[in-house]
Amino acid sequence: MILIILPILSYSQVKIGNNPSIIDSNSILELESNEKVFVLTRITDAQMNTIVPLEGALIYNIDSECIFAYDGTRWKNLCDEPLISVTATAPTANEIGDYWFNPTNNIASIWDGSEWLPININPRSGNGLPDNNVLDNVVAGDIYVDEDTGDLFTYNGADWIMINQILNADNGVSITSNTIQLGGALISPTVITTDSTNTLALLGLPQTTLDGSNSVVVADNVTGELAQVSATNLVQQQQVVIIATEGQSQFTPPLNALDINKIEVYRNGARISFTIINPTTLEVEPEASCFAGDEIRIVQLN
Repeated sequence: MILIILPILSYSQVKIGNNPSIIDSNSILELESNEKVFVLTRITDAQMNTIVPLEGALIYNIDSECIFAYDGTRWKNLCDEPLISVTATAPTANEIGDYWFNPTNNIASIWDGSEWLPININPRSGNGLPDNNVLDNVVAGDIYVDEDTGDLFTYNGADWIMINQILNADNGVSITSNTIQLGGALISPTVITTDSTNTLALLGLPQTTLDGSNSVVVADNVTGELAQVSATNLVQQQQVVIIATEGQSQFTPPLNALDINKIEVYRNGARISFTIINPTTLEVEPEASCFAGDEIRIVQLN
């Protein structure tokens, strides 16, 4: 006689508790009871840490009084995982770090131990200026956009400050297309202080020939204020022509005679020597005494 043994493959579902004949087709194990509960393996913290189970294992840690799950690497305390609530009203009995999403205003908040703090309300926006009576939980650093004007505000902990204000420039500075640049009328006395290290220079000035039509810039010795002066006032030449009388030796210069190096005297076109008697009197050398009708020309620089 030949005995043939064939393996019998079976697949079974287990239902424990009430209604044992009714089990969902997708369940391998179901517990159902109105008066009895399922109790997980109860072990201490030390015992738990000696076990390396399959990923997904669950135990009840009697030291921490919480359920732990093994994620394949470590035991995770499910009591420490933040609670995520999606409700129109704020949850109660919260733990620090819990999350709450309000679907009516699409605001997410986190529980800090005493209150819910919105975490997705920046930038805020509205029609008109920001109003703390309307905005919730305003804190320093919050940003608000006025939808009517596009103006941007930031909250400093006490006031909303506009941070895209239109800038005005004056007193030698101008703004063109949001660019601040040097150039414009001075509307008040302006002082630029320099020293031997921090000097002031103007480069690239065009060269010009100095004549009587030019002006130059001079600085007051006391105040340092700049002023425009005609070039003719800086180096001024004056002359006078005198027709001498017989034996005349003293003559009056066109300007006060203070520096002999700035005066030249000519007799009939020839330069002659002289001395300064006083600011209004020049005396030619004795051998250059004049005859009647001689032309004396005195050239003087100021």
